[in-house]
Parts: sequence; C-alpha cells; structure tokens
Amino acid sequence: MLRTDISNEAYHSSPELSRSTASALLKTSPAHVKYSMDNPSPKTSALIMGGCFHTAVLEPEKLDYEFGEKPNEIDGNGPRTNAYKESLAGIEAEYPERQWLNSSEYNTCMEMAASALDHPVVSAYLAEVDSIIEGTGFFECEGAECKVRPDYFLPGADVVMDLKSTQDASKKGFAKSVRQFGYDFQACWYMEGLRRLGHSPKQFIFVAVEKKPPYNIGVYTLRGADIERHREDMRRACQLWTQCVSNKVWPGYSESVEILDLSNNFNRLSISDIARKFEVSRTYVYKIIEAYQLEVRQMGRKQTIDMADFANAMRWYNENERDVA
Repeated sequence: MLRTDISNEAYHSSPELSRSTASALLKTSPAHVKYSMDNPSPKTSALIMGGCFHTAVLEPEKLDYEFGEKPNEIDGNGPRTNAYKESLAGIEAEYPERQWLNSSEYNTCMEMAASALDHPVVSAYLAEVDSIIEGTGFFECEGAECKVRPDYFLPGADVVMDLKSTQDASKKGFAKSVRQFGYDFQACWYMEGLRRLGHSPKQFIFVAVEKKPPYNIGVYTLRGADIERHREDMRRACQLWTQCVSNKVWPGYSESVEILDLSNNFNRLSISDIARKFEVSRTYVYKIIEAYQLEVRQMGRKQTIDMADFANAMRWYNENERDVA
C-alpha cells in the first residue's frame, strides 16, 4: 500500500530503483547511472521551482515551511551586494528546511499553481476526500527492489494524476514532451507499481501547465496500448539493475565490436515484398539471406531486410554463379 509518512527527501534518498533511474539505465548505460548516484548534482532553480509548484497545488499547507521567497532587498541592499548575500545566508541558516527562490521564480510557481487549481478537472479530483497525495510505495520486480511516488492517486476512481510544468501544453507540444522525456514509460512504471501494491489503477492523467503567461493547461491521458508496451522495458531495466547491484559491475557501452546501423526503416521490405520487387521466389530470398548473413529485422509481425543490402547480395551471388559456370 502507499504510505504518506515518508518525506520527499527521504523518498529520493532511499536506495530502491526509481522510475527515473530505470529510464536512465535504458537510455544511457549502467556506468552513467552509477556515476550519477556517486556524484549527485546540486539542485537547480528549475528543480526547486518544480517542487514549489507541486507543493502549492497538492500540499499548500506545507508551502511556507518548505519554500521561501528571497526578498528583493535587505536593508536597502540589492542581491548583488555582499551585504545582501551575508544577510540572506543568515536567513537561510535560520530556516534550514526551506528551499529558496527569487521573487520572479516564486511568483511564477504561484501563478502556475493558481491556473492548475482553477481547472475543472484538477479541482474536481482534488476535492475527493479519499485521495492519496505524494504517497510512497515499495515493490519488487524481476528481483529489483523498486519504489514509486505518484503525485496524486484516487483509489475510488482508480486514477493517477501527475503534474508537469512545460513550455508547450498544447496537444501537439505535450505529445512531443511525452516522447522526449519518456512520460509514457513513467505512466507504465507507476501503474505497474501500484498494481503490485494491490491497487488497480485504470487511468493515468497528465496535467501539463505552461511556465509562461497565460499559464495555459492541457489535461491528457494515454492509450492503454501506449502504456502497456513499456512493461517489457520496465522488466529489462529491473533485470539490468538487479544484475548490476548483485555483481557490483556497472558496464558502459558495448564490450565487443558492433555494426552501426546507418539505414532507416523506409528502405526495408518484408520477405514477400522483396521477392515480388526483385521477381524472385521466397526460397531464393532466404538463400541470399543465409549466404550473405543479411540482417533480418522484425517489424511488427513481418521479417524485413534492407533493399540495398539484398540488391548487392543478389548481384554478388549471381556474379559468383556465373564465375563458377
């Protein structure tokens, strides 16, 4: 079950495999992941703004405790002066639990939050009394100890809601962000994790809020098939994590010589289509594939080969046949 007694800091510092780390394992390499774990980057203003925005929408009662707005002046001194910096350091030391943003950044977060709270879908879901906000769950997958922390989960409706700040919340713009940042993989990770915790989520909703006025909002969901197709990716990431943790070996890229694929799928045809295009039998096509070890790539339910590769191999085969004759 999801727990609400774990802070955001405690969640991020716990050793279990998160969605972001799992995604990095697949997109980069275990060596990159291990380096990032051993050399964590300091929090940027963008990350702090994201946290402030989330808190303002989902847990406004914690806002003043967790975040602070830097004053524009202190005793008449501006931010570039040493006097201001020394005074600010004193204020920060007095409130060590707070993360600080300048006035412009803080006000942007408040405007974004106000826009989100004014949206009918968001306000309707947040009004539900049985919701779980920032709940943490731990589960096992392929031998890996994993964790999940959805922004908002409504067990009664089986709905997961995730807030995203973005440059472009239009349908086309946010679809690009989903592909670029792997949000579809995130949806799969969260929903599969919740299932393993005994829940039955049915819908994943993104609330995309633009970072600039008028702070427009797009609310989107994904097709079930676009989420479920990442279950195999999730299993692969968990298997890789388990191997690295168990063996204490975090490999980089290839440890052997590999072929770079510079072709594209537009030049590939199925076995039947190749046979028709070159006016040969399927048996002949398979003979050429075997003789020259042509790469056969699965695309959907079809086996495909590159047209140029086949044309060259067929030419070599025919020339060889004439030489032998």
